[in-house]
Amino acid sequence: MRRMRGWARAVPGASLALVLALGPGCKTPGSYREPVARFQAGTAQASTALGEYYAGMNRFERDVYLDERLYDPGLEVLATDARGQPTPLLGSIFSPESIQARMDAIALLGLYAERLATLAGAEHPGKLPEGTRVLGKQLGALGQQLESLSKKGDASASRYVEPVATLVGVLGSLYLENKQGQALQQGIERGEPQVQAIIDLLETDLVEVLGPQRLTGAKQALASRVVFYNTHKDKLSLADRRAVLEDIRRASEAYEALVVANPVDLARALRDAHAELVRFARAERSLSSFEELSASMRAFQDRVEVAAAAVQRIQKSEGK
Repeated sequence: MRRMRGWARAVPGASLALVLALGPGCKTPGSYREPVARFQAGTAQASTALGEYYAGMNRFERDVYLDERLYDPGLEVLATDARGQPTPLLGSIFSPESIQARMDAIALLGLYAERLATLAGAEHPGKLPEGTRVLGKQLGALGQQLESLSKKGDASASRYVEPVATLVGVLGSLYLENKQGQALQQGIERGEPQVQAIIDLLETDLVEVLGPQRLTGAKQALASRVVFYNTHKDKLSLADRRAVLEDIRRASEAYEALVVANPVDLARALRDAHAELVRFARAERSLSSFEELSASMRAFQDRVEVAAAAVQRIQKSEGK
């Protein structure tokens, strides 16, 4: 995640350097930079929180696997199962490379949306800043990396390839195109469906894979402790019962945190914020459109903070 944080610092700097002037009737450059900076900050925070949630899934599955064996001595701890596949002891749902690829996809969304906002709000969009040029090169190989991951067992990685590769190309054209209005229109028409596709895939990961598996695992961990206590309570000392009941309490809190938390809102907040930037780019840049953009980006940042805090509560409830 260290590399992502570096990018998050570079992109807002690029946006501040690019947005130097606004058309007649618009708010001041300083007021325009504020919503763009909020979008970049919210995107960076969403990326970090999603990365923690993805990474925590592998650790969680390993904990559940070992937990079963703690409360059921009849189960063995094995590196591979009967089919020769890695157990959660050594295997992983998402490799570190797969997690980083998804975080890079979010960085791509942030860079694309920042460019749309800059083209919409600046009289002279300017040349591609050095920091953004470096980031663009790093993201240029993202499609190939995702294709490689799909061949290594990441079932959903291949679905990212087409929208990511297309959006990388769109982003490059937005910086090379000399006619601001034409670049803006082409960027919206070609980029919007790709952004939607990437966010949909992130949401699918969270709703169909990470969420259900994590909730099922937490429920199983709680049930294992309850069964153990009810089966052995007569043989346990007071100190042992206290320890097991405390373990049950912690497992119950972890399950409750997962039921209440909604990390998927990180992806949904990204979708809504991007839609607002597109709406702004397509509208006349009036005083009201800037005020609406600013209010939307504040709401986006607030939503991300709530969802990121939910991820932290999950981590804390699991003792991580």
